[in-house]
Amino acid sequence: MIKNIIFDMGGVLIDYNPEKTLYGMFDKETADLLLRVIFRNPLWADKDRGIITPAEIMEKVRNEIPAEIFEQVSAMVDNFYPCMPPFEKMEGFVRELKERGFGIYLLSNASSDFHERRKGIPALSMFDGVIISADHKLLKPEKEIYEKLYETFGLNPSECFFIDDVAANIEGAAATGMQGHCYYHGNLEILVADMKERKILE
Repeated sequence: MIKNIIFDMGGVLIDYNPEKTLYGMFDKETADLLLRVIFRNPLWADKDRGIITPAEIMEKVRNEIPAEIFEQVSAMVDNFYPCMPPFEKMEGFVRELKERGFGIYLLSNASSDFHERRKGIPALSMFDGVIISADHKLLKPEKEIYEKLYETFGLNPSECFFIDDVAANIEGAAATGMQGHCYYHGNLEILVADMKERKILE
């Protein structure tokens, strides 16, 4: 029986979409450059692992970024949360699950500045617990981060259901005994249908 719903953050609770953000702010050539040099750079994952700061990333890539936009890009990398608005319909879904008596938890690859920014994500006020990758120097889909979730909150993986927008993270969860759903482009209706089919929801 599923008693707990585990949520990813970016792409599920908030609109993490650097492509859309950058193409809206810069010309295509510049946006492509920034995607390659920053957001698709392994350094971005290192930030989420908590082993490098945004300022350190910018110093490492300084010579690849046009000088005239360096400060603008630095500010964005230091705080990308304004570019990631919350999904209102997912906030409503979290509230519904909470009212039904489910435990609600967050398991996200995110840097430690999350703790300063979380007030801007209203749904998080309803959560029973949070595991952020940078706090533990771990990343999904590494099995240790799922085990940290279970250990920290006393959860049984067979009683948990994970919602994440990355298939590899769902597969990582499954390897530790937690079933899940790969949430794709805001398709809440498909998620609800899947949860009903699995008898998680009526």
